[in-house]
Amino acid sequence: MRVALFIGGGVFAPAAFADELDEAHRRLLQQKDLQFTFDPPPQMAPPQPDPGLLEFLRFLEPVFTLIFWGGLAAIVLAILFFIGREVWKVRYGRVAAPASAPVQQSVYRPEPERARALLKDADALAAEGRFEDAVRALLHRSIDDIEQRSPRSVRRAQTGREIARLPVLSAAASEALAPLVRAVERSWFGGARLDESDYGACRKAYADFALPEAWK
Repeated sequence: MRVALFIGGGVFAPAAFADELDEAHRRLLQQKDLQFTFDPPPQMAPPQPDPGLLEFLRFLEPVFTLIFWGGLAAIVLAILFFIGREVWKVRYGRVAAPASAPVQQSVYRPEPERARALLKDADALAAEGRFEDAVRALLHRSIDDIEQRSPRSVRRAQTGREIARLPVLSAAASEALAPLVRAVERSWFGGARLDESDYGACRKAYADFALPEAWK
């Protein structure tokens, strides 16, 4: 059974179509203005660095090494410096002032009415046998007075001893706070019980400093 192809309105037998296709391909290959084969691209050697440049870089290698380690050490020292400065601020409340900048001492001394009210509250606690609370009230209210008179001089992380030795306090204020600090350390941190004599010594130290009749 023969099969005919209908192309462009004509009828072609498969064998005749194949012959015409081969003839067209042969004529195409005979054309001289067309190129059907291509040579592979030439293999190019990779560029070689300049020997003089390599020698110069080898000469500078110790310098580059020194710069690298020096820069790394500088970064580490800078980080340690900033960490240390922040720890110092938190621990001591300030960066050390230059020797040429004297610290202005505070004229801290509680108002007589405020001091008498505080002693009255502390005496009430002591009358109940709560000597630890009474001494602690004297100390904490004194620290509040210092903060009001000299803002930003007391930091949250400071201990009672550090507050009693603040440069802004006079010698009399530091001496008045010292017995209170020692008693609070013994009771609240050392677990010791305070008695009436302990409270009496702390009360006298505070009263001698705070009340006008003790200044005469």
